Amino acid sequence: MVGQATELTGDLVYAVLVADVAAQRGNQRLAFTHYLLAARLAGDAGMVQLAARAAMALDDREAEQRVAKLWLELAPDSLEAQQLAAYAALKADDIPTALGHVRRVIHLAHEREKDGYLHAARLLADVEPPQRRLELLRGLIAEDGETPEAYYALALVAAGAELYDDAVAATRRTLDLKPDWSEPRIFLVRLLLGQNKRTEARKTLEAFLDASPDDRGLRMLYAQLLVDEKEFSSARGVFERMLSKAPKEPDVLFALGILSLQLDDAISARDYFTRLSDTGQRKDDAAFYLGQVEEDADNTDAALAWYQKVGGDNAADAQARVARLFARKGEVERARDVLQRLRDDEPDNAVALFMIEAEILRGLAMDAEAMGVFDQGLARFPDDADLLYARALHAGGMERYDILELDLKAVLEKDPNNADALNALGYTLADRTERYAEALDYIERALAAKPDEPAILDSMGWVQYRLGNHQEALKYLRRAVERTRDGEIAAHLGEVLWASGQHAEALKVWEEALKDFPDHAYLLRVMGRHRVTSTDPGK
Repeated sequence: MVGQATELTGDLVYAVLVADVAAQRGNQRLAFTHYLLAARLAGDAGMVQLAARAAMALDDREAEQRVAKLWLELAPDSLEAQQLAAYAALKADDIPTALGHVRRVIHLAHEREKDGYLHAARLLADVEPPQRRLELLRGLIAEDGETPEAYYALALVAAGAELYDDAVAATRRTLDLKPDWSEPRIFLVRLLLGQNKRTEARKTLEAFLDASPDDRGLRMLYAQLLVDEKEFSSARGVFERMLSKAPKEPDVLFALGILSLQLDDAISARDYFTRLSDTGQRKDDAAFYLGQVEEDADNTDAALAWYQKVGGDNAADAQARVARLFARKGEVERARDVLQRLRDDEPDNAVALFMIEAEILRGLAMDAEAMGVFDQGLARFPDDADLLYARALHAGGMERYDILELDLKAVLEKDPNNADALNALGYTLADRTERYAEALDYIERALAAKPDEPAILDSMGWVQYRLGNHQEALKYLRRAVERTRDGEIAAHLGEVLWASGQHAEALKVWEEALKDFPDHAYLLRVMGRHRVTSTDPGK
């Protein structure tokens, strides 16, 4: 913009018009040339700023130096001009000149009651090697005298250079000079956490809180630390104290609602999310989680009412939950209509929505309809690995092993090392066919990719059993059982123990599993095959 006192000559108007059109068309070189010309003709610092913007977009050191020189001639006390001059000199590795401008930046910022050292830290952030940044800033600090602002800037520069010990030392010096400054206290705790010094970080934070018990930033950080440590009850206590000071604080009410859900305290969660909704803030979050509270309490109509109010980021998730609730009420077609509308509105989420619809139908024992959904999804996304894998597992449950094999091989054609597909195909071949050698090859490849995965260890144990290698089978099955509690894996272990003549241990394994999985169909079927029940130990 041309200053009001500037005479509008033809050359000036032409230069500005050309520059403006060039900037709009993305021709920064032409824009820079004509903005700089206009700035010289007008003697106007505002016009120089437009030239500076174009020069920065060009990333042209010479252009930046030319603009900075003119800008300083027109406005020697401009903070922005001094920053640009320092930046250009640093790019040229002209450190003495750069430091002269950085000193002016610090002093000009201080005159405006701004933190000049933070401006200096930003200017020095790209100096290489990183240690040199610290040396330059320390030199400036030595000239001006020690201040907390200077050392905090030094801490930020050190942290940006990943010199964390220097950052911690500088932050501690900051707090020596200004003990009650909240921002560096929070920064120090985060530095310690970033170095995985969790015990020291916690002790440091608790000491800060003892000194400043009502510091909101420290309280929030402490609550976050407790959540990370899974001390949910203690974290809730911290937030409750904060709420007593500000009863309608939306973020605190939200945190308390989430923590109450973690603690399985639905009554408190309902209260906090209702109070959050009443504030008029974060209404979508409040509605979404109130829907979850009511859904978990089997208050289906109340849950539906809340989910229908959800907008924003959780809207699609809320509508998927609406579909599940309609299905739970027996309104299956209505549920499917919701999911179809979602697919139309959010095509990027279509695959996940096909999966949700199939899962709902499977849960209602509508296996043929679920298969139809998978078919529909794969007609639209024929190479989608998730859909292929899900249809394969569903086909296995329907004893359509031909579809299972085709789909899993299609997954493996695209991703030969897909451990889940390798395992599913290998296990099925071992369990449902006599193609044991082929099954073993698939499972060995899966185990190479995920050597500690319980499901794959179980498959390896099962194929070894089918090959007649009972001791080898037991080795893998015991490893699987050690890693997870699972009814099917326990059933397999018991089966191999029984076949090996170790009936007492087999019974013990089954009985222990039955305590955790009393309704596990496969486990009960295996026990029944050997005429074993939880009350009749068998023969």
